[in-house]
Amino acid sequence: MDSGENQIESLASDELTSDLDDTDSPVIVDDEDGAEEEGQKRWHEELEEVLAEGFVDQGIIKGVCKCRSIPHKFRSQVWKICLNVASRADSMASWDGKLDLQNQGQLEEECTEEVEALFAEQPELELDGIEKTNCISDAVAVITFYCKCRALKFTKGNGFVRVLKPLLALGFNRADLYNCFYAMMSRYVPRMDLSSNVTNATYNLLRLLLLYHDPEMCSRLDTLKVSMESFSSSWFTTIFASHCSTPVVSAIWDIYLQKSDPFFILYLALVILLNAKEQIMMSDVGTSDKQETIESLINAPSVLTAEDVDDFCLLASYYNDRTPSSFRRELGGCFYSGTMVASASKVDAIASDLAQAFCLKVSIPELLLSSQPSHGSVSDEEGPKIRFFVVDCRPAQEYNRGHLLTAFHLDATLMLKEPSEFDTALSSLFTAQQQAIQAGSAAGGEHLCFIGSGNEEDDQYMYMVVANLLQKRQTYVSLARGGYAMLVAYLADVGIDLTEWIVGAECEKSPSKGQSASGKTAANADGRTQGMQLLMKKMAGNLFEKSVHLKDKVTRFIENVDEDWSAEERHIQASDKSKPYRGTQSVFSIGDENEHDDEEESEKLLKEQVIEELESWTSRSDVKHCYECQYVNPDGQLFPAYLALTDDEMYCLVVVKGRKERRRAKQTWVRAKPPRLMRAIVKITSKRSFPELISFKFGDLDSPEVDSVDPPIVATDRYILPDAGTATKNVKYMIIEAEKRYKQSKSDQPSTNEPSHSGTTSS
Repeated sequence: MDSGENQIESLASDELTSDLDDTDSPVIVDDEDGAEEEGQKRWHEELEEVLAEGFVDQGIIKGVCKCRSIPHKFRSQVWKICLNVASRADSMASWDGKLDLQNQGQLEEECTEEVEALFAEQPELELDGIEKTNCISDAVAVITFYCKCRALKFTKGNGFVRVLKPLLALGFNRADLYNCFYAMMSRYVPRMDLSSNVTNATYNLLRLLLLYHDPEMCSRLDTLKVSMESFSSSWFTTIFASHCSTPVVSAIWDIYLQKSDPFFILYLALVILLNAKEQIMMSDVGTSDKQETIESLINAPSVLTAEDVDDFCLLASYYNDRTPSSFRRELGGCFYSGTMVASASKVDAIASDLAQAFCLKVSIPELLLSSQPSHGSVSDEEGPKIRFFVVDCRPAQEYNRGHLLTAFHLDATLMLKEPSEFDTALSSLFTAQQQAIQAGSAAGGEHLCFIGSGNEEDDQYMYMVVANLLQKRQTYVSLARGGYAMLVAYLADVGIDLTEWIVGAECEKSPSKGQSASGKTAANADGRTQGMQLLMKKMAGNLFEKSVHLKDKVTRFIENVDEDWSAEERHIQASDKSKPYRGTQSVFSIGDENEHDDEEESEKLLKEQVIEELESWTSRSDVKHCYECQYVNPDGQLFPAYLALTDDEMYCLVVVKGRKERRRAKQTWVRAKPPRLMRAIVKITSKRSFPELISFKFGDLDSPEVDSVDPPIVATDRYILPDAGTATKNVKYMIIEAEKRYKQSKSDQPSTNEPSHSGTTSS
């Protein structure tokens, strides 16, 4: 992995240079190791304290560990928390214990072989009190029960035992062992239980990712006729456990589970491929060289050591951050059995479309988001991580009738009709792209996204242009899914005035439906910016690159997918039938109701409030949690903010765009809005299409109807929270605790005729 080591060293070197440039203090090289050990000791102690407290989830674990390898003594507890099985009951309690699979002998043989290999690799396991015979019997029982429950046929070498092997090294009891194994198989091992299209979906997507980042290498593999499945199937079915030692696999899984991103394995595989580029490019076309290439790629992960894992995952994150993310939402059902899907036929249709795609596709919501002006606070790094340079390949007549306001026109028909003019137009395209990037325009980006009409027959010329660029080794090439027709339909569906995003003769002639409905106009640049802000609120697609990494977690948390929560543990549900907090309906519900109907609060002028450093809030002892978010005011405008939670109150800290001296200090400055009482929260809602948009609805604690089934709402605060799952769970817990403290204080006082709740709600 020489080239891979060079990439990792280069990346680390760049980061070190950046760190040195950003500080005026001298660097004492002799103290680096000591400082690193001290820092490691601190976060190990913090992790131990968090685990001892009990109320901890995957988000808290990630916040402490920051996607680093975990000490072995904490691993079993951390993995159960990240897999959300820490308090799950014994799923095997009802099993009759019969070991009668069709290939039971093969299963017992493979379990014995793998356990023997595990104890030979880690002889210290016996010192930890883990018995070899118990491991074998537990492995056989767990896989037998799993195959019976899922109606699967066991075959030797199918990866089940290899996935179980790192779990056996942690000394789980049989119940926890099965729960962890089931969660790993359903969430992180691509599904192989449907049609061949679905089975091949993982390999097709890996090829598209390689084509996006390195079309030259992808073309070389195609020339050698080396398919992705031929070398990567064991990577995916065992999550690298078939080729890496158990300590290395455990370290990889530490980071994998903290990220809670099942698609992260694709980027790990991508890094391995890119590291092997030199060898692949030197391979000759032929049967012997082809087989040698396949064998070398199969065993490529085996050279990893435990010390390499952090850099390996860091490099995977680098490519992850530079890849369009909308495929996650669209393709989730094709990959993981823990993902809820409409039907097997729909999954098969999606997988078939993936098999026929010749480059990565970007959804319209993600494309529009990349054109959204940054709403960052002080740092220029805030905003979309990917910017697209949109290229409209429709004929000039159609382009002039209407096109995306940030789109560059390239008449694809010139490629065959006027090749010389096409070459000139292509050169102009790349010149315009570089100028837009240098100007910092929202229309400028390294990533090219081609948009056609949306009709397959009419878009054939566009496909030829894209194929030509890929043949010329152009990286970061994608297509807008559905084309211009999908763009117009999407804007109409979400109620956005077309003139906010579309320019052309058709838009000038008549107002759009969205315009008449909303009463908005695009008379000037300010109106256009307001439309972009409104789109951020209404967008039903994937609005944040970062939130996509958390999408699977939030969806499981809200819809209760593949989880066996007790009624007391549930907070966010798909219905309103759960046990209420104070005799009312569930405070968290999911619906598509109009949030503005209940909004009566008027926005206070921010300039009237005191400006403070964010650090002055985060360092306060009474602030238990602080989440970066965006505050949505009653008019739908977005403001970068932080949501600070104390035991009894909730504060909205709106980020202030600083003066020059504040920007130079690289500090975040905020204004605190008037606090809200935790006990005043009577309902928390989230839209199905946009689960990161959270609405906190407050009741009047002096009202006698506060405990009614439908309490009156006096105020609503809305936030876009990328970490919505963790935030709402902590709010729920703090509401319950605040109510307990209030009732306790009331019971300690002489009885009065006052209502059961006292206090005021800030407006």
